[in-house]
Amino acid sequence: MFWERVHMSQPPCESLEEAIQKLSQDLDAIENQLKILEVEGMNQLNPWRYFALQPQVDRLIKKKHALQDAWNLAMYELAICRSGQSSPRHP
Repeated sequence: MFWERVHMSQPPCESLEEAIQKLSQDLDAIENQLKILEVEGMNQLNPWRYFALQPQVDRLIKKKHALQDAWNLAMYELAICRSGQSSPRHP
């Protein structure tokens, strides 16, 4: 009975897997945007335009770091969730 209460209080592994998948997609999208900006900046004939792109790059990198932190936390929670399902803890 104790294990059932502990198991019920944990977030479902499926929702964590879905969150990780969404975070991964968001991280991929940011990586793609950064690559596009890198190419755009390198193709600019005017160096000032390249520097004008830098604030946008900085915002994307900041967002990427926040998403990466969320992804790391979700992976940690998923590992805990899965370990709890495979081997119940005893009081």
